[in-house]
Amino acid sequence: MGKPRILIFTAMASLGLAACGTSSPGGNANAPTKVQIAAEGPFTGDEASIGAGALRGIKLAVKDFNDKGGVHGTKVDLVIWDDNHKAQTATTLQAQGISDPTILGIVGPMNSSVVEASEPGLQSASPPLPFVTESASAIKVTDAGYGVAHRVNARDDKQAALDGQFMIDQGAKRVEVLDSATDYSRPLADAVQNYLKTKAPTIQVKRDSATNGQTNFSTVVTNMKAFNADWVFFADEGTETAPLVQQMKQATLQIGQNIQFLGTDGEDDPSIVTSSQGAYLGAYASNVTADPQSVSTAASFVSAYKAAYGSDAISQAGPFYGSAYAATQVLLQAIANSTVSNGKISRNDVLSHLGSDTFNTILGPIKYDNKGDVANVTIGIFQAKGTTASPQMASVKSVSG
Repeated sequence: MGKPRILIFTAMASLGLAACGTSSPGGNANAPTKVQIAAEGPFTGDEASIGAGALRGIKLAVKDFNDKGGVHGTKVDLVIWDDNHKAQTATTLQAQGISDPTILGIVGPMNSSVVEASEPGLQSASPPLPFVTESASAIKVTDAGYGVAHRVNARDDKQAALDGQFMIDQGAKRVEVLDSATDYSRPLADAVQNYLKTKAPTIQVKRDSATNGQTNFSTVVTNMKAFNADWVFFADEGTETAPLVQQMKQATLQIGQNIQFLGTDGEDDPSIVTSSQGAYLGAYASNVTADPQSVSTAASFVSAYKAAYGSDAISQAGPFYGSAYAATQVLLQAIANSTVSNGKISRNDVLSHLGSDTFNTILGPIKYDNKGDVANVTIGIFQAKGTTASPQMASVKSVSG
């Protein structure tokens, strides 16, 4: 593990949409002396591909907010914490932020494992340090009972339900539900299996399991053919997907022709098309947040993102650039709605507004339940298209529930 490090950037920022809630912004005479928020995620390391686009979204949200006046005239400073997808690094960075009362909240952390390690320390801080994650989907993130926890994306169980409904709507009749024997994949596969059995009992479901790192799927594919599956649901981080779909194709199970395939977050990755030599083309994958390009209220954000970072920036942004912007909108609105006393805003007040206000975001209005979850969330369904040389995961549908 590398040394923990802290990178600090100051961004001029402003929220593209006006703050919502019962409080109304005051004048400059009541401006706070200093306001800071932190962006935390894997901005380097093994998951930098998801962190880089999210960080750009956060920076743009802060810029937009400041351009409209900031918090009663005070511009927000953005502190950047690169946790490198490591829980120990995250808690070290957070400890430095907890001691600074002008840091009023965190956008992130992005990874569920990092969030779960962070929550006790953030909750026990005096006052507690709230966070709004754009991507952490594990059920435990909000079921653990920590008041600091909030997210704009779907929980794993909600994603599973919407995945199940998507297959039902597509006319699935015989579904092979497969996991890769990890703490991420098993609960997702369980939830999809249970949803299908409850909501569509006429659909036949067969459950199978691989192992993390497995490359030989001959037994799984043989079982799949014997079952005569017309859909495969594979809950996986993406590591095992390429060899699985290659071996399916070799066994004349052609995705998009005589069988359909639905994966999860880790499989929303165009590189699988290349690594599978095209066998993944036509496959679907869901994500815990919608593609902003498929959300009408996010059109101006998508244009602004391209203007700020280049016309090809969206293709390189990863799945969380929009949810990161929305999470920043939520946090900044909660701060702007909070009381300023003697030039200061209390984290306790920010937490109170996170729990009670309705927030206007590019992904639609957000209001939290008592756990910090959004009642009605939208996930994205993507499909592998293009060629092995130039693959893409194209947004085909947003599913809400």
